[in-house]
Amino acid sequence: MKRLGILVCLLMVLAPALVPVQGSSKAQSSDAIIWSFAGGDISIINPVLATDQASFYAVAAIYAPLFIADPNTGLPTPGLATWEVSDDGLQYTFTLKEGVVWSDGVPITANDVKFTYDAVMSDKVESVRKADFAAIASLEVVDDRTFVVTLKEPNCTIWGNAFASLYPLPAHKYAADFSDFMTSDFNFTPDIGSGPYLYEERSPGEYVRFKANPLYYLGEPRIPTFILRILADPATVNQALLTDTIDYAFMYPDQLEQLGAPEKFNTWLYPNNNAPMLLMNNQDSENPQPAYDENGNPNQLVPNKFFGDVRVRQAVAMGYDKAALTLTLGENSGSVQLSGPVTPAFYSTYDMSSVEPWPYDPERAKQLLQEAGWVDTDGDGVREKDGVKFEVNLYYSPLIDLWANIAAVAQDQLGQIGIKINVVQMEWSAFLSEVLLPAKYDMAVVGFGGGTEVDGIAYNLLHSKNAIPNGGFNLASYVNPEMDRLLDMARTLPGCPVEERAELYRQIQEIARNDVPYDWTVSTTQVHVLNKRVTDAFIGQWDGGIPVTIHEWGLAQ
Repeated sequence: MKRLGILVCLLMVLAPALVPVQGSSKAQSSDAIIWSFAGGDISIINPVLATDQASFYAVAAIYAPLFIADPNTGLPTPGLATWEVSDDGLQYTFTLKEGVVWSDGVPITANDVKFTYDAVMSDKVESVRKADFAAIASLEVVDDRTFVVTLKEPNCTIWGNAFASLYPLPAHKYAADFSDFMTSDFNFTPDIGSGPYLYEERSPGEYVRFKANPLYYLGEPRIPTFILRILADPATVNQALLTDTIDYAFMYPDQLEQLGAPEKFNTWLYPNNNAPMLLMNNQDSENPQPAYDENGNPNQLVPNKFFGDVRVRQAVAMGYDKAALTLTLGENSGSVQLSGPVTPAFYSTYDMSSVEPWPYDPERAKQLLQEAGWVDTDGDGVREKDGVKFEVNLYYSPLIDLWANIAAVAQDQLGQIGIKINVVQMEWSAFLSEVLLPAKYDMAVVGFGGGTEVDGIAYNLLHSKNAIPNGGFNLASYVNPEMDRLLDMARTLPGCPVEERAELYRQIQEIARNDVPYDWTVSTTQVHVLNKRVTDAFIGQWDGGIPVTIHEWGLAQ
């Protein structure tokens, strides 16, 4: 299932002492599992409005989806609903399972699904899910348990995009006209839910506590309490695991190598469909605009004074050593340089071997900068053009060590070719709301997850219709009609033949490499670490957020 992955160090400062939940010396207890997220607090508990991974952990605990991605294959399996598909691939008839209810006993109905869809499409609601739902022509209620989704055209990735974003919300908790949808307290302290756990309490920046939902449609969880623990930064994660302050952590292989104590933990390692990137804004960061006006007509975006020229972006791509970054992820990480948005998680089906990543070639990078008019006329080591020094801020948040490593290597090695970079570290929620989502940056570092679909990264980051500051995930404001055409074609090929789609994604990868709308860095391996006191547990490759079998897990006594 799509877990919008806006998951996205110079040197990590000494971590502050961990503050145990409820003041105990160790947070573990016989009736609670403690899940960790490092770096940033949740921002909201509403699947329509959430944009960050911490918030999606909370969403996954509280809200049940219409379908469940099989943890091993990523293919859709029934969740709240079953479905049938018309022969032409345009109509999906969903039937909610009999007896599914909200935790207050009110039935979950097709009207809740319709309400959620209409909320996303309403002008009163600011949601990045609008782009996901663009493939849908209509959603109509047949009866309390049945609704029909009609697509504009057949769509090969509908499950990982529109349907994955269609978490039913309780219509009886909001105004029917969506007037309170953006501001309701229910978005932050929901008193009902449909998932395995229910909101109980929150200490901002520290933890969110959930209690088991006795009316969960798959059965009341065996573990009575679920705690989402917010850790200050990745440097605290291993300490928390070893001192029994948390039960679960997501990490990368280098961190696992440092953890030790293999007898204490179960681990699962999988290729990660995530693209860590060095972002270069294609448009003016002082006044970012959407790619299209309210009538759908193209806006004339003002090119970024530093990165509007593709030669500069190519120079950046060759100006620092990404092969060295793979070594920071651990000897057994399997990390390779990325050439574009299709990651190694899909290479067995979609062969990208013909698209080579940019080499580390600082001499060629210097030539390209020279050709683009950026020269060091005064000998101070910083290039200039038209009286403007090539000096930019590079923003990032220290959720992931790799992001900080990218920032540090880029600052050092790009500085050697005449680009002065000032690294600015920000708290995650501020980074999202003030810099990244509104596109008010020249350079930034972040990772983007693509969920279960091969185009989960490409479509979100590269399609021009998603170039909407604070309203879409085309974070670099990249506009290329040929890219749009290929992305749309790959999604809508009749019958979804893999070989034909693979050729289209190879072309997409090649353009994404050559245009450098983002500088794709290196692939990552996801590592899930779970204390062995948690019994009957399994975490699959496509388990996003909260594993689908968590209600079956227990705790050793």
